[in-house]
Amino acid sequence: MIINTEIVDAYLNGENISKFSSLFIYRQADRSIFQEPEKDKAEIVSKIKDEIINHICDFIPCNKRIWDILFKDWPNELDDIVLDLVVGCKEPNDAFVLKDTNGRHHMVFDLLCWEKYVGKISLSKLSQNLLTHELFHVLIGKYYTDIEASEHFGNYIDKLDAISFNEGFAHLVSYNQQEIDSVEWEKLEDVYYKSKQKMKLALMETNPQSQEQYVYEANFGNYYDKYACMCGMLYLAKQWQLGGYARLKELFDQGYHGFAGKCI
Repeated sequence: MIINTEIVDAYLNGENISKFSSLFIYRQADRSIFQEPEKDKAEIVSKIKDEIINHICDFIPCNKRIWDILFKDWPNELDDIVLDLVVGCKEPNDAFVLKDTNGRHHMVFDLLCWEKYVGKISLSKLSQNLLTHELFHVLIGKYYTDIEASEHFGNYIDKLDAISFNEGFAHLVSYNQQEIDSVEWEKLEDVYYKSKQKMKLALMETNPQSQEQYVYEANFGNYYDKYACMCGMLYLAKQWQLGGYARLKELFDQGYHGFAGKCI
């Protein structure tokens, strides 16, 4: 992984970072997410930066065994990914992944957005969890090169399939920063039931406006209300309980088409 600190270093040096505002990392769809950062946060930003860098040097993902089974060569797969440590993103953009114009994946951490976590949770654990989740998306995208396009531009069912598969696996490996065999999945039975019921309704929906809302709610909102993410994650957890890691590998290799229907 390549760590790029150009923007945060400019901020720490007292430079005006508005000169970076036109960079691709501050663009989402057709809008800018840049905002002028507060000037007096250099001390806390410097501490956050140091803690993240120290952790990344020894990065081991949560649920490494799943990574090893699904992606045999994942350490080398991540060599060309850039981690950009920045400031200047509007909330809630504390961590996200995007591609540059050359197709290279960038993971962006906005360190001012991370200030709210200081003193509340371990930044090292947060960093591990976010990297586990987002980098798993990158690996899925390298394996299924059309999944991102399906999420955003596919037909309605393709979108639900891609979201539930992509987010289901990424949430599974990063859930609560826990190894899969230490999670009490049974306590999430109500979440799974609620998510399945909503997924059933979503898969039957034919009204275009209602479909658009279902797609949005599949992956946005409060954590446990993101029904496609929860449905995918908890279906996979149950399948792991039944068939172990080999079953996860089997489901992954079957691909994302039809996955939303499997979850219910």
